[in-house]
Amino acid sequence: MKWHATIFLCLVGILSAKGALTAQKVPLPMKEIGITGTPVTNEHVEAGLHKTREALRALLEFQANDAPTHLRLAEVLSQQGDPNGAIEEYRAAIQLDPGHARAFLGLGAVYLDQHEWRQAESALERAARFDSKNSQTQYWLGRSRLAQHKFYEAQQAFSTTTRLNPDEAEGFSDLGLTYMAQGQSREAINALRHAIRVRPDFSEAHSRLELTQAFQINEERLVQETAKIVHVLFRRE
Repeated sequence: MKWHATIFLCLVGILSAKGALTAQKVPLPMKEIGITGTPVTNEHVEAGLHKTREALRALLEFQANDAPTHLRLAEVLSQQGDPNGAIEEYRAAIQLDPGHARAFLGLGAVYLDQHEWRQAESALERAARFDSKNSQTQYWLGRSRLAQHKFYEAQQAFSTTTRLNPDEAEGFSDLGLTYMAQGQSREAINALRHAIRVRPDFSEAHSRLELTQAFQINEERLVQETAKIVHVLFRRE
């Protein structure tokens, strides 16, 4: 099953609007949880999202100042396309429960969607620290590192992904990509063949395998061609 941060965020349904009550807000300096970043929407869009965000915060079901409530609101805001509001609420949950793996995972997912790779990596590393058996966390962590050209570190995360979930074709395909980026054709071929065994119609893995085989004895060219793939894969549209 293909994992993508947006799928994770869309699992939460949109809550219907109810009567407004006064919401209690907790000041949350970003440095307190060790993740820095700037707003990820422009000023005009943010103004509109802010109004909707505050209306949701005023609903009765979001009055409790506890980690589960902030997490639930974060997921609603994520689903509604409000990354800054979601970040605030994930951080609120984390401040109240510093070991909350799901909150760090959600925070990392938002940053992935916004192409904030360093912030995503930081949040997902914490998620992995508190839930080392979650293959999804490891996969997204690998993607955040791959986007930063941290190929060896990404390789480690994807290796863990495939160990935890041997049927994860995308994990093997991206593991192969990290080997390609390092000019390690034999390891790349093994990983990509495994991806194809898991999913025979996986066109991305097939194309990567063909490229690797074509430049198997030309490490420099393989690295160059892989750099083009990575650039296209993570460029901001």
